[in-house]
Formats: sequence, C-alpha cells, structure tokens
Amino acid sequence: MKIIISLILLLSWVFGTVLKDVESYKQALQIAKKQNKKVLMFMYSEYCPWCEKMEKTTLSDEKVINYINSKYIFLKMDSEMGEYPQILKPRFIPTTYVINPKTKETVQEIYGYKSAKDFINEFWDDE
Repeated sequence: MKIIISLILLLSWVFGTVLKDVESYKQALQIAKKQNKKVLMFMYSEYCPWCEKMEKTTLSDEKVINYINSKYIFLKMDSEMGEYPQILKPRFIPTTYVINPKTKETVQEIYGYKSAKDFINEFWDDE
C-alpha cells in the first residue's frame, strides 16, 4: 500500500498540472467557440528575459494553470514567428491578449511580466 501511495505522489510531482495549449490562432478560435470560452494568447519572443521568467514562474504556477485551463483556451505565440492577425502585433513583450472567439476582438490586453498573483488579479470578470 505504501508503494502505491508513493508512486501516486511521485507521478503527481513529475507530471504536475499542465497548461493545455493549442497549436495555432485558428485552432484556438475554433475550440474556444465550441467550448464557449475566450482565447488567452501569450505573446513572447525568444530574446525576451521577462517572457522566459513569466513562463518559468507565472505560467508554471498551479493556481494560474488551473485558472487558465478552466476559463480559457491557451495559445502561446512567438511574436516574430507565429501566424496571427497583424492587429495583434504586440507593442510590448510579453503581452497577453484575451480574445472573444466569436467576434475575434480583443477583450483585454495585459502588458509585461506579472507574478502569479498579479496575473490572476489582472483579469476582468466579464462573463
């Protein structure tokens, strides 16, 4: 019995909570429409140290992951390589967009690095 409990604890530690993301802007919109959620698009670039910090801390935080997975379809997009509407070209990196999948309009923009607590506090309860 101790072995089974130890194995369960080890697996939950190894795999943890995972931020579910999709591969493309188009796919994110389609899934979001079907699930009646908004799209949360995290724009980053490879050369951005604040983007890397946000990925390693904020977007790896269990509360943030659970919040995003429950309310949004998550899309991580390289601002220099990804295919997305040019109107969403970020002025700052990182930028996080909340997008209404039905209208394809930006509902909210969050600029810069945010801690886990600050990131969740940024969201408007517009549902």
